[in-house]
Amino acid sequence: MPAVTISSGYGAGGKVVAPRVAELLGVRLIDRAVSSEVAQQLHVTVAEAEAGSANRSLVERFFGALVPLTGAGGPPVDPGLADDAGQFREQTEAILHAAATEGCVILGRAGAAAFREVSDVLRVRLFGRREARIKQAALIQQISEDEAERRQPETDGAREHYMRRLYHIEQDDPSLYHLQLDSTVLPLETCAQVIVTAYRGLLADRR
Repeated sequence: MPAVTISSGYGAGGKVVAPRVAELLGVRLIDRAVSSEVAQQLHVTVAEAEAGSANRSLVERFFGALVPLTGAGGPPVDPGLADDAGQFREQTEAILHAAATEGCVILGRAGAAAFREVSDVLRVRLFGRREARIKQAALIQQISEDEAERRQPETDGAREHYMRRLYHIEQDDPSLYHLQLDSTVLPLETCAQVIVTAYRGLLADRR
C-alpha cells in the first residue's frame, strides 16, 4: 500500500504538500494525531509527546502511572519510563508502521528515520533557503514576515531536537531521503505531483 514520509523545514510547505499527496494517492494523512495517541499510551501531555521527552517530576509521573490501576484503562507505565526517548520512539513507530500497512502519508514525526530500513516507503525532504521559507510561511499561514521570522528558529529547532533525541541523527542528513525538493522554488502543487510520480516509480521497481 502507498506510504510516503515527508519531512519539511518551517515554511517549506509540508502542511500543503502532504495533504495533497495523500489526496492524489487516496490514502490517509498522518500528522498531529500521532502525538495524541502516543501521549495517551504513555500518560504524558501532547506537548511532551511532540518533544519526545516528558517534563513532569518523578512524583507526578509516579502517580500518573498509577492511573490505569484505578480502572481508567490501558496498561500501566513504569515510573520514570515515560520520559525515556526509547519509549517515545517505540510507541510512535508502532503507530506509524500500523498506519503504513493500510497506506498513508506521514508528515513529520521523524518518519524518514522510522522507515529508513523499509524499502517500499518513499522518504521525502522539503527544504529551501531560510529567507525564502520565511516568505512562504507568511503567505501560507497568513501572518507577517516578521512573525514568520520569529517562529522559524523555534519550529525548526523543535523538529531538529525531536530527531536528535529519538534517533541521534540530523534531520538534514541526505542519506535519510530518496527525494529532496526545494519547495520554495518549485510550486507546491508541482512538488506534490513529483512526489506521487516518484512513489509510483519506487513501488513499480519493487514489484
